[in-house]
Amino acid sequence: MKIKQFKIILSIFLVIGIAAGSVLGYYDARLEAAINTGDSLSDVEVGDDLLSDSDVINILLVGSDHGAIEGDHGRSDSIMIATINQDTKELKLTSLMRDIYVEIPGHGHNKLNAAYAYGGVELLYQTIAKNFGIKIDKYCVVDFSTFEKVIDKVGGIEISLEEKEAEYLNSTNYISKKKNRNVKVGKQTLNGNQALGYARIRYVVSQKYGDGDFGRTGRQRAVLQAALNKVLDQSPTKILDIALSALEDVSTDMDASYLKSLVTKVVSLGTTEIDQERIPLEGTYKQGRAQSNMFVFFINFDANKAALEYFLFNKGSEKDWAKEYGGTSNVETYGYSGSTSSSDSTSSTSSTSSTTYRRSTSTSTTSSASERSTSSTRAESTTERATEATTAATTARPTEATTAAATTAAPAAQE
Repeated sequence: MKIKQFKIILSIFLVIGIAAGSVLGYYDARLEAAINTGDSLSDVEVGDDLLSDSDVINILLVGSDHGAIEGDHGRSDSIMIATINQDTKELKLTSLMRDIYVEIPGHGHNKLNAAYAYGGVELLYQTIAKNFGIKIDKYCVVDFSTFEKVIDKVGGIEISLEEKEAEYLNSTNYISKKKNRNVKVGKQTLNGNQALGYARIRYVVSQKYGDGDFGRTGRQRAVLQAALNKVLDQSPTKILDIALSALEDVSTDMDASYLKSLVTKVVSLGTTEIDQERIPLEGTYKQGRAQSNMFVFFINFDANKAALEYFLFNKGSEKDWAKEYGGTSNVETYGYSGSTSSSDSTSSTSSTSSTTYRRSTSTSTTSSASERSTSSTRAESTTERATEATTAATTARPTEATTAAATTAAPAAQE
């Protein structure tokens, strides 16, 4: 089985690393030469009515299996928004589930991650803007090799493995190098190859993060926080050397000047904690099957848009958005059938969204296994795995725009 890479994170702690360059002029020329600058998101047509704030900087993080290779967008294994809120002095990280069923401009309806395969980061941004109404300022596309490289250069990261996670990593090729399949239960230091495998786990129910992509995005955010902490423990020159070597695998629309000014803002916040969230929220989605029998999340867009408005921009007041906006009863299924897990059916009347929405860090996430039905999602994962294998074998990656009537399953469905 081909290894599916998880590529995420460099952007937040990468730019923190560049801070050293802002005071060490010796590195400026190297920084300028290392940055692989792509097209600017400011040139993307997304309309003028998007939610934005001059004190808030949103950076789109895309993990792609082809990284910065020109002309081949690859697939987006992870989609996140890193937020720097200068008003509230907070760093935030939002995972957008790749299986959310959305409208992709010019391509009808499909999974969110299909937008990147169809048209790269520009179309992905247009899709996010159209469905969620938020402004993205900059982007960073990271390849998996960068992830392993950085983790190894800082001496690994500390992660606590549950028993099933350790067994799974030691018995599958999620850790691609056999010599590294020796992880254990409990807290330990994982090298880059092991951390990559951990961040990719999908078919193991976690007591902390849940099952399926819920578990995977939770692990990804935990790895990001651990990596950030470890990078910050390095000397300024070591941080900069790590950042410079990593930049060759990164595509971004942030030039050297912008990166250094951004880092100044980040450092001025005085925090290294990352508040975390996941979209869709509990109680605001249904699992279902769309065209080509592909597995998707049908979501309540009003609830999740309102939640993003508060989480990213601190607009409005904290509340139970699922309950406020009708929960699963107002999920848009586009004529398809959607099923609700036992926990979802009651979560709209619980306080999950309002009581744990903010301040969820690597030690306190927005969703725990107790907040969702692990038995139903485990069964769903098994069915999904079989269906995705079939879809991947029968669906070609798109080369031309399709209409809403002819939309196919998400290109090369991923594990």
